[in-house]
Amino acid sequence: MLRTLIVDDEFNARQVIKNVLELYCPQVELVGEAENVAEGVQQIRKLNPDLVLLDIHMPDGTGFDVLSKSKGNKFGVIFITAHEQYAMQAIKKSALDYIVKPINANELIQAVEKANLEKAIADNDSVKYSTFIQNLKQDPDEQRIVLNTLTSIYTVKIKEIVRCMADKNYTEVFLHNGKRLVLSKTLKDFEELLISHGFFRTHQSHLINIRFIEAYEKGLGGFVIMSDNSRVPVSSRRKDAFLRLIEQL
Repeated sequence: MLRTLIVDDEFNARQVIKNVLELYCPQVELVGEAENVAEGVQQIRKLNPDLVLLDIHMPDGTGFDVLSKSKGNKFGVIFITAHEQYAMQAIKKSALDYIVKPINANELIQAVEKANLEKAIADNDSVKYSTFIQNLKQDPDEQRIVLNTLTSIYTVKIKEIVRCMADKNYTEVFLHNGKRLVLSKTLKDFEELLISHGFFRTHQSHLINIRFIEAYEKGLGGFVIMSDNSRVPVSSRRKDAFLRLIEQL
């Protein structure tokens, strides 16, 4: 059973979550609920849950405060958010899960099922949480991203990613140190996470970090020569935007 705690300051939200869990999530044992940060931390220490459904904004602080004050406890987290873009970006970079208010039953069920499957991977969770907390404190240029491959979990500085290349529903990530990682995420997923960190989509299959551009070969679309000696195509429809970008470098 997945011993679960709900931490949310809205009574109606807690009721919706409880109803969904009771009706559709037989693998869940609801062990308690809390309506603010202080009570949430107290309940986590007392109950030692496997999973916490954690609201982001509460009267006495945030769900991030709950995580910071509960470092000694190991548990999975599903954040509950109301479309705060900054918070959602930080959550995604750390490979954590979230659902958006108003709560959709199907999204909650899927998130809980995923949490149940990942229940045994406590070490991965600690990497995700520490990366998440650090990213909240770090300058954007020093932020990290959690990358889950089939065999390992990595935490990588975003500025050390040279480029990403699509391979159907997978993406190859090329790092400055020469390492190559293959992840079951689409290139669009990476574009959404990295575009604000100096990355540019040159082609439907390629996303590059502009700090690693070495040269540009002219042509119909042309090619970008990267610091790892790769030759990345630029699509004709993205060429003008790319040229405007490199003029500013």
